[in-house]
Amino acid sequence: MALVLLVGAGLMVRSLAALWRVNPGFNPSHAITFALSMPSTDATTSAETRARLRHFDDAMRTIPGVQAVSVTLGSRPMIHNSTEPFWIEGQPKPANLQEMPQSMFYLVEAGFQPAMGITLERGRFVAPQDDEHSPVVVDIDDVFARTYFPGENPVGKHIHLATFNVTVEIVGVVGHVKQWGLDADSKSAIEAQLDYPFMQLPEKLMPMVADSVAVVLRTEGDPTAVMGSVRGAVEEIDPREVIYNVRTMDEVVSSSLAARRLSMLLLSVFAALALVLACVGVYGVISCLVGQRTHEIGVRMALGAERSDVLRLVIGHGARMAFVGVAIGIGAALVLTSLMANQLFGVSAHDPLTFAGVAMLLIVVAIAASYIPARRAMRVDPMIALRYE
Repeated sequence: MALVLLVGAGLMVRSLAALWRVNPGFNPSHAITFALSMPSTDATTSAETRARLRHFDDAMRTIPGVQAVSVTLGSRPMIHNSTEPFWIEGQPKPANLQEMPQSMFYLVEAGFQPAMGITLERGRFVAPQDDEHSPVVVDIDDVFARTYFPGENPVGKHIHLATFNVTVEIVGVVGHVKQWGLDADSKSAIEAQLDYPFMQLPEKLMPMVADSVAVVLRTEGDPTAVMGSVRGAVEEIDPREVIYNVRTMDEVVSSSLAARRLSMLLLSVFAALALVLACVGVYGVISCLVGQRTHEIGVRMALGAERSDVLRLVIGHGARMAFVGVAIGIGAALVLTSLMANQLFGVSAHDPLTFAGVAMLLIVVAIAASYIPARRAMRVDPMIALRYE
């Protein structure tokens, strides 16, 4: 039982370490997201909104330490989600929206991919030239590609977005973003994702973003250190604009792991208690066995056995017991840890490194627990031992 608990705790710790890999190459410690409120009226045009957002982007890129910036809306990993029904050009159009496949969508600019550490697998990223004057394009993620274009190259294919009422060309395939949580995507109803250029948002929808957008920033160091400069730049653009709901991606990831962290803490406490009980148990058993073999030890020492021989004898016996116990425990752990597979991310329930590390830990503990009775056995007087009953 001790080994099962320790393996579980070890897997949870390794899983939490792997959780920081939201996307390959992404360091959440260098990213921050916030909302930007912009003054607008019913008379605010789409052209004015786009110009204001471009001015904002230019101002952000001049701030020292800012590596990438993107205005965004729609979905944001573990913060907000938005879906878009679609159908693939050349295939029959579904009868209604309910029958259409759906994808998560992200309104992005060219800086979104580097800001969020998203990898490019095929084609190209959304680029600055993908604006209101150019043909509408999207990037799709690898899940979208595998699901709806199996065995095909989706770049160059077209899909129709129902809500946006526009046909778009796929220009790239990017890595999947852990939108629903770092361990939940495989169980979610919607996994497919697409990136839609913000500046190509249809004219009928652009007024909806005129008063508020979200922003993601990637920085060279602590992202909170640049927020003073960001606020200053925004005030220079328009004193009426307001930044709010500022959250580092570290905080976003941390809040998504609250339940996982509690589970890991409880499991670690139980594992520590199991380890203590295992140490006490091994010590008690070895002490009892040493007491039972006092006569034998006396005979060995009377026949010329050195104290070091007695030490090796006792510790060796404890080690053999530990190896047998660990072998049985590993068998049980291989079965029982499968039950926590849905709690793990980035590490298998049968992770060999964790199993090896925990097994070595228990063997070392068993040997250490055998040392005190072994030292006592070394001090046995052969004459007393020979008279021991």
